[in-house]
Amino acid sequence: MAITIYASNTMLSTTTMLMAAQPLTFTSFSKWAEQLISELGLELIEREQGADYHQWLLGFEGSRIFLCFQHYADCAWLQPFCAADQEVADWLTLQWNRPAAAISRKP
Repeated sequence: MAITIYASNTMLSTTTMLMAAQPLTFTSFSKWAEQLISELGLELIEREQGADYHQWLLGFEGSRIFLCFQHYADCAWLQPFCAADQEVADWLTLQWNRPAAAISRKP
């Protein structure tokens, strides 16, 4: 599933949801996110958690990316920190969502 994010009538980015073998929940997100970070070789910089969301700042080869999770939508995605990081966020999403990689993550 892809969503498009708009600000002031200007399209900022199109974001593809990250796949998970099991449905993500607010309590299962951290364990799943740690696996994603490990498998993609990401650096965890900062974690933020609210009543209905997780947002983790990650680093990858000089780029900054947010790993976002929204409880009410039960979905996670990578959001670039700035426009220059969009291609990296897209590439990492494709790597995570590859069918062969998803099969190896099944419990």
